[in-house]
Amino acid sequence: MARVLTAVVTLLVAGLFAWAVPLVRLFGAVQPLIVALSIMVAAVFVRLNRGMPTLEWKSLEPEKRKELTTSIVAVTAEYAWIIGINAAALIGLVTLSVIGAEDAALWPETGRRIAAGLVGGFVALCAARMAYVVWRDIDIVRLQKRLIDGAAEKESLEREVAIADQKVMEFKSANLRRVPVEPPKAWGE
Repeated sequence: MARVLTAVVTLLVAGLFAWAVPLVRLFGAVQPLIVALSIMVAAVFVRLNRGMPTLEWKSLEPEKRKELTTSIVAVTAEYAWIIGINAAALIGLVTLSVIGAEDAALWPETGRRIAAGLVGGFVALCAARMAYVVWRDIDIVRLQKRLIDGAAEKESLEREVAIADQKVMEFKSANLRRVPVEPPKAWGE
């Protein structure tokens, strides 16, 4: 569903850019777009450097541990796609900046519209993929929280059971005897 939504948004933005934004006007935004996309790529590289979280893996249930590691590997593959998409967008924007507004103004109308649509579409795609991966990262953090909380609850429960068992053993070893209890009597008996 997320991929379909991303494709629809990307195509919609590309169409709007091709229809409504003259290519020559985009040249004023090329430098800020290059900076923004470069920051996105830098953020992805920082995230890639984190790798797997440091947890006490043996305390986690194998199914949940596998779910977490699979999610982390999947989001890491998404990072590679983001870097590739951003690289393509950066190459296109740098190429446009080298061509310059004066030369691009001489292109046929169709070529200018296609170029404007590609710029808008690629920037929208980069932003959408980045938002998706941030959402996936938040999902993984929630999963980590559930696993850590579950492991802590399990450890706490085991500790409480051990304390209760120890108390029962103390009662048994104290040689306590049952005292006969007589039923209550009514007043005046």
